[in-house]
Amino acid sequence: MDLTASLSRRLATVVAPATGTAEKQLYFVALFLAFTTVVAISGEPLVMAPAYLAALSLLLAATLLAYGVPWERASPLCIAVVPLLDIAAIALVRDLMREIATAASFLSLIPALWLAARLRSRGAVIATAAVASMITVPTLLRADHLDSVVVAHAALVPVTVLQIGMLVTAALSRLDRQSAHVAATLAEKEGLLEAADMWKRRLENIIDSVDTGIVVVDRDGHDLLMNRAQQRVHASASPPGVDDPDESQLLLHYPGTSQSIPPDRRPVWRAVKQESFSNYVISVGPAGPGGADYSTSARQIIDIHGERDGAVVVFTDVTQYIESARKQEQFVATVSHELRTPLTSVIGYLELARDAIDLSRETASFLEVAHRNADQLLTIVEELLRDQAERSDSGVLTLGPARLSALLRETVESAVPRSEELGLTIEQDLHETPLQQIDASRMRQAIGNLMSNALKYTPRGGTVSVHTCFAEGGVELAVSDTGIGISDQEQTDLFTDYYRTRTALESDIPGHGIGLALTRRIVVAHGGQISVRSVPGAGSTFTIRLPVGEAAGGAEAPDRGTAT
Repeated sequence: MDLTASLSRRLATVVAPATGTAEKQLYFVALFLAFTTVVAISGEPLVMAPAYLAALSLLLAATLLAYGVPWERASPLCIAVVPLLDIAAIALVRDLMREIATAASFLSLIPALWLAARLRSRGAVIATAAVASMITVPTLLRADHLDSVVVAHAALVPVTVLQIGMLVTAALSRLDRQSAHVAATLAEKEGLLEAADMWKRRLENIIDSVDTGIVVVDRDGHDLLMNRAQQRVHASASPPGVDDPDESQLLLHYPGTSQSIPPDRRPVWRAVKQESFSNYVISVGPAGPGGADYSTSARQIIDIHGERDGAVVVFTDVTQYIESARKQEQFVATVSHELRTPLTSVIGYLELARDAIDLSRETASFLEVAHRNADQLLTIVEELLRDQAERSDSGVLTLGPARLSALLRETVESAVPRSEELGLTIEQDLHETPLQQIDASRMRQAIGNLMSNALKYTPRGGTVSVHTCFAEGGVELAVSDTGIGISDQEQTDLFTDYYRTRTALESDIPGHGIGLALTRRIVVAHGGQISVRSVPGAGSTFTIRLPVGEAAGGAEAPDRGTAT
């Protein structure tokens, strides 16, 4: 193997156009000696002739020059000395071997090619001139008579040398241009790679400097990039004793609960499934005090061909914001509770004062205004307390046997007057469902929210349809409308507290964005699921599915998130 590699390196040096003077000369000498050996078999006197010995002497001199002179420091034209000595040796042998003069002349092609390769067009001209002066001219001078045949025969070798030399020159020039182009292209690519690497380092430094967690995955869900903030998030979500957990093993919960987020609803998996979403709040770490809440968002990465090439998911720590919101809710609840008692007393005394018979008309008017405003203030306080109670108690159920179909029927009966006022039609397809352990009050509230939204977001002349059925081991309840509909992007945030769609805001439809979030918490507390299908401008369908055959409840309801 080493011998083969060594021979390959030497052969590469021989054919290299700009280097290897000694190797080229050694190659030519070996070829000439092989030729001499063959000739000596039948023509020993020819080899021993003074002219042949002189040719061998010229070859020896050329070889000594090839090995003894530092050609890398010499002028390019000086290098022509060695191949010219070779051509002179060939001329002596040709003159001696006149019977096979033409065959011997073609040995001159080797040093001629050498000259053309080394000196290009100048080398081709020098080689042609050398062959013409050393071979062609002596041949013509020794001719018995000159005619066109003799001249053509004598000129054949220099013409051949010139043509081959020019072809070699042209080929090498083209190869040089291609090599220069390749070198320029490689240099440009190296520059681009260096620039890309520089920008990559800059990007890594930038994303490592932000407090927001960033993870980039490819189209198959493999991590491509994770900044330091996200590495900390990942570490806090890792179970004890697990060095490299997969997504399903991470400790992710719905905020404020101990309920683990199902694998297919986790942010990274949702992004891998080509979902884009915003403000999807999760809790990271062990359930209970000490966990952190993060608002997650995902966007799909599209390559230059318009095809999906992965996704980027962002984790923003909102623990302090959520804690502040909870404290604010507690403060509002406390203040409201403290205000209700004195307000009730104030209203009572105002009513007593209004009953006095000796009041002037002006005083009675003043008391009426005071009573009306105090009553309005008490209504606001009671609404705040009721909203706080509904939000805090949605996961606490009082279970009893009830039929989902019966609850829906009651809700429809209550909604008929309102639907007639709005000019809407309610269609019913109610199949009686089995008895289940349900908190009837809470479930009636959840169904009422869906009916209220269907009536509120459906234009006059539209239709609201309700449906119940028993399917695949569960009970399903659906409320459909022919209203304004919801976009795919809006559906991802639909069950978030205080979220309202852009269409609802632009249409000035009243609401606070609490109903669907509360409905979802009630459904999840029953161990069920709620989902939505909608097309903008073509209406929406909300479906509640509760399990049958196991006790409902017992699960804590999340207060953030989207449909499961």
